[in-house]
Amino acid sequence: MTTPLDDAALTAFLEGQDSAWLAEQLMLAADDDPITRIRLTAAAGSESAVDEARALLFAAIVQHLPEEAPDDDDALHRAIDLLDDLVDYGFEDESTDIADEARDAYVERHGDDDGDHLARLHSLADGED
Repeated sequence: MTTPLDDAALTAFLEGQDSAWLAEQLMLAADDDPITRIRLTAAAGSESAVDEARALLFAAIVQHLPEEAPDDDDALHRAIDLLDDLVDYGFEDESTDIADEARDAYVERHGDDDGDHLARLHSLADGED
């Protein structure tokens, strides 16, 4: 049985790699995961990340099934996390606007429930997160 590589060992490995190889690996990950691509696009300062994040969040709201127990990996949770990333990369006003629009869309589609998703959207829209 093999032992998985812990975060510290993986970080040490990555720190020793060539930047071109790291960029290639990031692009491969971005090709497999739209959220990773949007995060990288935001980190690069591109306004297109805002529109992409909005579209992804609204799609996640439509596909969300409130009766299922939420976890950190569900699509809506990850899409809401993306708004925090936008703030980190300088898109605070845009993130707040998206959260406000998404909150309204969530309530319209799923009602005013007591779930974590809606609470997080309230917090982000009101600038409390």
